[in-house]
Amino acid sequence: MAREQVAGAIILGKLRERIVSGLYLGYWRPGERLPSIREIAEAEHVDRKTAAAAYRRLQEEGLVRVRARSGVYLCAPLLPEPPGPLDRLHRQWLEHTYEGARALGLDTRTILRLINTVSEVERVPLPVVECNWSQAEALAAELRERLEVHAVPCVLEELRAGEPVLADAPALVTTPYHGSDLALLAPGRAIIEATLAPGLLRQIRDRLAAGRVLIVVDAPILEHKVRRALAHCDFGSSIDDQLQIISATDRTELLAAARNVRSVFLWPGTPQWVDDALLPNVERIRPRRMISDDSLARVQVAILDAALRRAKSGVKMQEARAV
Repeated sequence: MAREQVAGAIILGKLRERIVSGLYLGYWRPGERLPSIREIAEAEHVDRKTAAAAYRRLQEEGLVRVRARSGVYLCAPLLPEPPGPLDRLHRQWLEHTYEGARALGLDTRTILRLINTVSEVERVPLPVVECNWSQAEALAAELRERLEVHAVPCVLEELRAGEPVLADAPALVTTPYHGSDLALLAPGRAIIEATLAPGLLRQIRDRLAAGRVLIVVDAPILEHKVRRALAHCDFGSSIDDQLQIISATDRTELLAAARNVRSVFLWPGTPQWVDDALLPNVERIRPRRMISDDSLARVQVAILDAALRRAKSGVKMQEARAV
């Protein structure tokens, strides 16, 4: 019995030394398959029971993993796991951020300065310009929710009347209807023309296939705009026969129009009283999102570009002070 224990201790020491040396020299890598129990027993002139016991001890130490009917594999050193799923996502983001930044030659201080500058720009008011306040606020509210930026609604006519556009804003957001007007009022400024999410049009098409649809908008100026826009869509005869568009200006007119439709589509920005006034049996659709992902991406790029300009300007100011 004593001989078996001595033999087992010798084999264990040899295996441990072999594995540690192989790891250090890069001869073996975590996950690689190691010599089998039979191969170790034959090479060291011991029985398989002794070789298996040595491998089991190394498995307890965390060096190897013995898989039944598969073999023995070298274990990878285990890193401590973050305590929760959110922490794991944060660590994954940090790993990717540092890996990408280091590949570009950026140090930690530069990474921190850039991130802080982006945070500063996100707090700068981002004007959202539309034909009326409710539409501007609907767009601004979605930008605040989805991008966490300081989007503020602005009315185009007020800008025409001389209302100043914030000079330090990273960009100006509007819709394609007012892009050229805004370019004249704010020459040289970055202008993002937000477009609608394709899902809005799909929702209208789906409801039209099931019956008459009423679209309610917040103001007459938007009613004409939506009517002209939808007239260019391939709805066939539905635009005249099954689709009605009205503005939320008269409760009696609204209830009369809603009486003969299957669904009521509440255009983003439509006041809450419209929803409350409709009968319970009327299907109403109020989309939570109206801005396309592509438009959000362009707003985000404009913010990042503004942050880069601000960071570059800050570096130049520091260099000037140093001189």
